[in-house]
Amino acid sequence: MNTKIICTDGKVIYRKSRWIKRRTNYNPNKRNSLYYYTCDGYGYREGTENYNPVEHGGKFLDYFRFSGRNYAIEQFISMSSPFACMVYQWEDKEGKLNFLSGYDSENYFNPLLIEISDCGEYVRVYEEGRN
Repeated sequence: MNTKIICTDGKVIYRKSRWIKRRTNYNPNKRNSLYYYTCDGYGYREGTENYNPVEHGGKFLDYFRFSGRNYAIEQFISMSSPFACMVYQWEDKEGKLNFLSGYDSENYFNPLLIEISDCGEYVRVYEEGRN
């Protein structure tokens, strides 16, 4: 899949996937390649002051699989974050305004972009294009 989308500000992005089911590993171990992104039940990560998996319901790792690789939801920087300087939004055929939710913090030069479904259970993957 490689659907071209032109955003309201003229940027071009390409949809690279259909909706992908978001998965959860409820007790990841340190050998997991995405362990760094593990959170407790309140969303705190290991190494932070408030991280407490015993009192906060255990350890969780939310991720999805795309193109033979696992990606942690936490590795994507929120587009509504003060650190995000990009806005990707467009109207679909029904006139509904869509927008991207995050971009990959691990690949600075060619990051994947994701859209999270309204229910939060699915993601779609995008890449930035050139006009």
